[in-house]
Amino acid sequence: MDEAGRITEALMRDALLGAGTAVWEWDIGSDRLSNTDASAALLGYAPGEIGTSQPDWDALIHPDDVAANHAAYLRHERGETAFYEHEYRARAKDGSWRWLAERGQVVERAPDGAPLRMVGTLSDITLRREAQGTALEMAGRLRKISRHVPGIVFQFRSRPGDFSRGYFPFVSESVIDLLGVSPNTLMEDAGAFFRMVEREDRAQLEQSIVESGRMMKPWRCEFRIFRRGVPARWLSGTATPQAEPDGTVTWHGYLQDVTDQRELDREREAAAAAQAANRAKTEFLSRMSHELRTPLNAVLGFAQLLELDNNAPLNETQRRRVELIREAGAHLLQMIGELLDLTRIESGQLAVTLSALPLAPVLADCVEFVRAQADATGVALHFDAEDTPWSARADATRLRQVVLNLLGNAIKYNRPGGSVRLRVRADRDLVVLLVSDTGVGIAAADVHNLFEPFHRGAHQNSPIEGAGIGLAVTRALVELMGGRVDVVSVPGQGSTFSVTLAAA
Repeated sequence: MDEAGRITEALMRDALLGAGTAVWEWDIGSDRLSNTDASAALLGYAPGEIGTSQPDWDALIHPDDVAANHAAYLRHERGETAFYEHEYRARAKDGSWRWLAERGQVVERAPDGAPLRMVGTLSDITLRREAQGTALEMAGRLRKISRHVPGIVFQFRSRPGDFSRGYFPFVSESVIDLLGVSPNTLMEDAGAFFRMVEREDRAQLEQSIVESGRMMKPWRCEFRIFRRGVPARWLSGTATPQAEPDGTVTWHGYLQDVTDQRELDREREAAAAAQAANRAKTEFLSRMSHELRTPLNAVLGFAQLLELDNNAPLNETQRRRVELIREAGAHLLQMIGELLDLTRIESGQLAVTLSALPLAPVLADCVEFVRAQADATGVALHFDAEDTPWSARADATRLRQVVLNLLGNAIKYNRPGGSVRLRVRADRDLVVLLVSDTGVGIAAADVHNLFEPFHRGAHQNSPIEGAGIGLAVTRALVELMGGRVDVVSVPGQGSTFSVTLAAA
């Protein structure tokens, strides 16, 4: 080699060494290594400090890496690999272990195939291996943390708009519970995830990712995931995009199951809509009740004037017709009053005044008030509490309304020749009013809805008058007074309604 060639070769060796790489040549027959000084320099040794034979170099290799390194060489020697390649640790002059990457190739063989000469490179990859170790350590920490997070922590990398080559560099282990697949399944095949998305939601999901990558803005999307044999679940995803030097985008994100939350939101919306409808109904009933009461009072007033007008007396037929007008009007006025009470109760505008109320006089007044109704229908009315000594915590006006309603129903839904009985009994700190009848009774299927507004059960199409409001008002009034209403009924034998109040 001439002088120019030697200078060029020296410059190349120095350039490679500056880049952390040395070139070597091994005469296998004589076991002589050329340029060992350059290789040794990677480990901080001065020229001549390391011998020129292969055993001299092998002595520097970490004991745990010797066998694997030798096996890699033998595979190449036998022609199983195109190159000898291996990464191992070697002892540096300062006593530390440096990571080296060695790559070589047999370039000359004997006629029988035995290797004669081999050339290769040796590179210091310590910084790279340390970075990999740090990355692995950080990934391990991330996995440990994400293992305790209820949702899925993930990284997804793709060229914007090209999902066919997208992949998941990282998926947390919680994907097993949420999607029924392992993290490796998705990291090896990102398409497995997109195939789990409901067909109707897939286009929306892909478009949201495209938009996020194009605008480099946070990604958010809710979509359904299906698994065989399992109802579809709603997932909510959020991620932050990060542009990579190679033109791809990495999304760092989180997926969580929001199925239960969506169901709860749906129920809340339905409840809010129902409440709004109920408020509208209450307001409508209140307005209509007020609007009806004014002309109805006028009708009743004129009917009464006709009955009392001595200057133009009515004949019997006319008197009966006016009486029917007055009775029908009074019934309608009662219904309107109940509607007003119901709307005021539902809107929280009806208040009660509780006091220690002696029961005997209140109940006696109620019995006398309905006696004419009982006599007209042939129902015997029994009052077994005329001398009751007990008092209750109640509102006098509202308790009278409750008892009159229960007595009126007991008479109205009774049979000719039947009976109604009003009793009172004490039960420790409570007082119980009982109204029993021998009427048609109530079917078990109707008892559950008996106190619902406008529910009349088997009497829905009955000729017996009623709108199904009275019992709803009765229960609401009793509850406002801190009590409760119960019923026991046997179809064909009769019913007993009980009102339980605090004793006073």
